[in-house]
Amino acid sequence: MTLGTHMLAAVVASLALNLPLIPALLGALLPDLDLKKSLPFPPKRTLFNAHRGITHHLLWLPVLFMASLWVKDFINHTLGVWLLSFTVGFATHLFLDALTPLGIPYKHTYYPRLSLKLFKTGKLGELFVILILLFVLLYQVQHENLNYLEILGLGGLNEVLH
Repeated sequence: MTLGTHMLAAVVASLALNLPLIPALLGALLPDLDLKKSLPFPPKRTLFNAHRGITHHLLWLPVLFMASLWVKDFINHTLGVWLLSFTVGFATHLFLDALTPLGIPYKHTYYPRLSLKLFKTGKLGELFVILILLFVLLYQVQHENLNYLEILGLGGLNEVLH
């Protein structure tokens, strides 16, 4: 999936779960940091030399989720919520990429991969996903009393402004 689709999914998910938007967006963008490090035609793809390698591994989700709960309960509640939001954005990225033919890794090697093979990146199927996400977003905006400072994770400014 493309950058815009990943960002849109993170927005929809963070609004649905009433989580701050900024960390969800960061989580949705982080897995594709491996794009610059990937080799165009590596001799043998591994988790560490190709796109959708280690940064797209399914194991990150339980690790991030457990870390966010631990931080929320034992270190700082707000930081834990931000980490949970980051995890949700990360999860949306992995979910969308798992819908494509390349999929995402789930073992200690690049292959085999989890792939539902429903949509190709940048093709008509992705447009269908975008339309669904836009409809959900429009519904959320119309039917929710949204506090935009809270959404951005800046809820503390409410006290300063009022």
